[in-house]
Amino acid sequence: MRKIGTFFIGGIRFGMDVLKVLGVLQNAEIVRVPLANGVIAGLIQYRGQIITVIDLRRKLEMAPLEGQEPMHMIIKTKKGIVSFLVDEVSDVIEITQNTKVEMSKSVQGVDSFFISHTYKFEDFALLILDTERIAEVKSGSVI
Repeated sequence: MRKIGTFFIGGIRFGMDVLKVLGVLQNAEIVRVPLANGVIAGLIQYRGQIITVIDLRRKLEMAPLEGQEPMHMIIKTKKGIVSFLVDEVSDVIEITQNTKVEMSKSVQGVDSFFISHTYKFEDFALLILDTERIAEVKSGSVI
C-alpha cells in the first residue's frame, strides 16, 4: 500500500508519493529569472533555501491558470528541492496495486512521458507524476 498526495491541475487529479512532498505553500513571492527556460516561473525562498519554481501547467502544455493563485508543492528530487506550481492541493490517499491500469501515449490530454502510473477509482482516475522527469529542465534552466 502506498500513500499518495493528490492535487489538481486543469481539473485533472494528479498525485505523487507523499515521501517526496516536503510541504505546501500558498502566496510565496516568486522572483523571476531573466532568460530562464519557459517552464521556470522563478525562485522562492523556502526554509532558508532558494529553490526553483516549475510551473506544471507550462510543463504539461496547459493554458495558464486564471482567477486564482497557484499553490506550491515543495518536492524532494534527486537534483534537490524544487517547487511545483499546482492549481489546488487535495487529499492523501492510500492505493493498492489492484487499481493500477495501463497507460496510452496521452492520458486525459497529458503526455504519458511525465506519468509513471495511472490508477482507476470508482469516480476518478489518478495520474502519478514522474517527479524526476518533471524536474528535468533543458537549456536556460537554473536547476
